[in-house]
Amino acid sequence: MIRLMIVDDSMLARAAIKKTLEKDPTIVVVGEAANGKEALEKIATLSPSVITCDMEMPVMDGVQTLMQVRKLHPEIKIIVLSSLTQPNSVKEQLCRNLGAAAVMAKPMEFSDLHPVSKENDLIQHIHNSYRG
Repeated sequence: MIRLMIVDDSMLARAAIKKTLEKDPTIVVVGEAANGKEALEKIATLSPSVITCDMEMPVMDGVQTLMQVRKLHPEIKIIVLSSLTQPNSVKEQLCRNLGAAAVMAKPMEFSDLHPVSKENDLIQHIHNSYRG
């Protein structure tokens, strides 16, 4: 069983990601956080093995969160999601260099909470990072 925490400042995005992941019975969403600071406070009690983390958030953004989680909990795999960051951007490369298991576009359309074609990509990245 893959224990996953969703970190995103948008409640709508968290709900959409959770809806996407509920399609896979081997992934259990153990908790959510609205920013990286909140995520760091919850990690000890939730014990996630994988975290999906939004790139752009207030308080502590995805890059800062990635750095802190890698430093304090190197066993946790992190998949950085973004609706704004362009592929092969400086921020994407930075996240990869800091140890992100994957950096990808958010896999859903938030207007109606319906996952789009990239939902299977997210699930595949989660499984790949968990094994790796």
